[in-house]
Parts: sequence; structure tokens; C-alpha cells
Amino acid sequence: MSACKAASIAKQETVLAKQETSSGAGGFADNVSVSGEIALLAQQIEADDGTSTGDVLVDTFELAIEADINENVKVATLIEYLAADEKLDLAEAYAVIGAEDSPVHLTVGKAAHPLLVGDSAAFTDPIAFDLYDAKEGLAMVSYSNEMVNVDAYVLNTSGETGEALDTLGLNLGVTLENGVSFGAGYITNTADVAGPFADLDGMTEKVDAWRANALFETGNLSLFAEYIQLGEINPAGEEPSFLHLGAGYDTQIFGADGNLFLGYSESDEANYIDELPETRTALGLSRSLGENASVVTEYVREESYSNEDTDILNVAIVTEF
Repeated sequence: MSACKAASIAKQETVLAKQETSSGAGGFADNVSVSGEIALLAQQIEADDGTSTGDVLVDTFELAIEADINENVKVATLIEYLAADEKLDLAEAYAVIGAEDSPVHLTVGKAAHPLLVGDSAAFTDPIAFDLYDAKEGLAMVSYSNEMVNVDAYVLNTSGETGEALDTLGLNLGVTLENGVSFGAGYITNTADVAGPFADLDGMTEKVDAWRANALFETGNLSLFAEYIQLGEINPAGEEPSFLHLGAGYDTQIFGADGNLFLGYSESDEANYIDELPETRTALGLSRSLGENASVVTEYVREESYSNEDTDILNVAIVTEF
């Protein structure tokens, strides 16, 4: 549910590119940066069937280490704990090869799967992240300038070592000067990337998917939309799709910097996946607790394919370092 995990490969490369290397001895402090995030969550869940549950937990722990190896090679790793997985994992470990002033870079290693963009001001992720919050081994060539960025990548979605790198993907992004940006993506096989799909009986061996997204920013307001369409996923001809709409507004809340947010997402033809909601709406606000810390209060309503509602109240302390 963290903001860090929603970051795309392009954003990760930007962070790496902005690191400054010293002209001196080039020691550890000059070439290596460490950052992270901890999100502590108090949650209350009320279901239509009368079930009521509550908990206080560590929702997210992330530790990122980034290093300039030399003028042409940068590496990054991400150690991550998510409450949903209940385990500490080496989520990412990759290298970015290419000079800092070069428009072309090669990314190789395990990194966030680039199918989703996932911009969201809400604490709770859109429904599509229930399926695609995956880290994959990949090789990706990226080109970027002030207006256009293009990614072409290859990966092995079978999960079996020795299998061919037979899955191809392409991303395109365009940024205009008036605060508007557009993007699109395509992948030849998403079946094994989305974990729950891989466990379904009778699933089509390979399922392609495409994405379209847009972002509009003006003043303190940001609006975001993302749509993902899958191909036929089973012999019945079902083609799941996911829509995500989001809005965020920066403002003062009780005398401190804050943000008001609204997120809405829905899935279609995905009712055969256990526990996947049909719609999810998140409404809330975040308020700064000083530098690199904030408190988030959020109300979430989920509606299942059987028309049963679940109400969720989240109160989280989010810290970054």
C-alpha cells in the first residue's frame, strides 16, 4: 500500500541519475545512498455479514540502497516487508548501465514489473495492484528526453529457470508542457506475472495485456486515469479489465501541509478470482507531522461481485528516511 512500491522503473532511474558523485576520493558516503519507508497501520474492517475485525500492524517496511559504481554503472536494491505477504524479501536488485547524460540506458535485474503506472494519492492501492504488484527479472532498454520516454523489455514469466525469455513488453510516455502526460503499454504474456491468474484451472496458456494512462496536473490539483485490458483468459472467452481513477489536492490541514485524495477502481469479468472486489473506493486525507513524516486517515468501501460491501477505516503513520 506504500507510495514507494508504486514507483515505475523510469522514476527509479531518475532517482539514480540525480545522485551526485564526489570528485574526491569517492568513498562510501560519496557514492552510496540509503533510504526507506515505514508505514504503521491501525485498521478496522466491517463486513456485510456482521464480521468485525481490527488490528495494529506494520503495513510496510522498505529499505533501498543505491550506489554509483562508476560513471556508466549504477545499482539499486530494495528490501521489502509487506503485511499481506508477512515476509521480508529482496524485492529488487538491478543495475542501470549508461552514462548519466546519455538518453539511452539498459536496466538488468529484478525490478518492479513495468505493466502498471499506478499513480495514486490514496493510501490503499487500486484493485489492479492486487494482481500486478510483482517484481520480475528483466532486461529493459530505455530512451528518454524532455518529452518522450520509451521502454522495451524482455522477461521470463514462467518462473522456471532455463526457460526462454519469451515475454516482450513495450511502454511509451509523452509529457507535454501544460501539465498533461499520456502513456501506453503492451505485454505479450501477463498470465504468470499476475499470481492469482496462474493458479486458475483452464486458463489460457498465454494472455496479452495493454494499458493506457493519463495524468493532468495544474496548481495543487492532480487527476489520474489508468485502464488495463487483458486478452481472453479462459476458453469461456472472458477478458478481464481494470479501471483506476484518482484525484489529489494539496492544501493546508490544521496548519500543516496536507493532501485530500479520492481513488476509485473497478474490475470487470474477474469474478472467478477469490476475494478480488468488483469496485474499491478510497477517500481520505494526509497531514504532515514534520519533515518526512505524515499521518493518513482513509475510508475505503469495497463491493464484491456478489454485491456484498466491506467498510474499512485506515489510520496510518508513514515515515520516510
